[in-house]
Amino acid sequence: MAISPDQSGLADVNEAGSSRNLEGALWMIASGAVFTAFLTLSKVQSSHFDPGFLAFWRSFVALCLTLPVLLSNGWAILRVHQPGLVLLRSLFGTLGFILGFYAVSVEFGLPLSEFNGISFSRSLFITVIAFVLLKEPVGRHRWGATLAGFVGVLVMTQPQSGISFGMVLALAAAFCMAGAITLVKVLSRRHRPVTLLIWANLLSSIMLLPLVIWKWPAVPPSLYDWSMIALMGACGVVGQYCYIRAMAIGDASFLSPIDYLRLPMAASVDWLLFHTLPGMWAWAGTAIIISATAYITLREQRKKRKPAQAP
Repeated sequence: MAISPDQSGLADVNEAGSSRNLEGALWMIASGAVFTAFLTLSKVQSSHFDPGFLAFWRSFVALCLTLPVLLSNGWAILRVHQPGLVLLRSLFGTLGFILGFYAVSVEFGLPLSEFNGISFSRSLFITVIAFVLLKEPVGRHRWGATLAGFVGVLVMTQPQSGISFGMVLALAAAFCMAGAITLVKVLSRRHRPVTLLIWANLLSSIMLLPLVIWKWPAVPPSLYDWSMIALMGACGVVGQYCYIRAMAIGDASFLSPIDYLRLPMAASVDWLLFHTLPGMWAWAGTAIIISATAYITLREQRKKRKPAQAP
């Protein structure tokens, strides 16, 4: 059967969209793998160094890797229009990843898979923060999914049987990262993403400088230790780049569920390296959280694609 020009054009668009989504999926899988490597390195290194010491070098390495961008674009790239919000965003982001460092550290012992499961709750926190700070309208479907997600958090943490401090730190990290993401949404209207990235790493390095001096190890790191710390910092930056790259070229509704592959990746590392696996309630709570966040993501994408009603 012959294909009309209109049908042929539609087929080309669909094929191109599928191709971009496939490319985006590969970037998202790479992001999950690199972030898992980042968390693994931070957990292993925490047996020798304080998580605050490691957090500083994560930011500093990221800052060094963004210097070529600064040098090629000039100082004008650092110009900001909302310095107060840029500072607040960096504060949220810094607290988010340093709390994450402490949560998965050997000292507090939260398995990587449980940390990842709790981290998915940040989408739920974003709904609450956007409603309170940005006055965004939130419908009953979104509130219902958010409430269901927090039920999942309760199922996972089992507060009646005693919640661990590592879980508290992971929840606090998810909340802080949600605050940082919400503010990025506001700041990106007037700032380039690379500008926000440079400032985030610069301000984080400054904020964490007193901590790294305080927590400087009594035994200086060896050359091997420094190489592992540098690799950890590089994984943090590369993982972030892969995630941004994936979301830039693919549909969020298609890619967001793929991000959940971080959970089995982390569970595999927990089993192979640390000989631990999350219990039944952790898996059940994670399933509820993932279902709730997936529902929110898919519904928001359908609403954006829905054509405007004629007046």
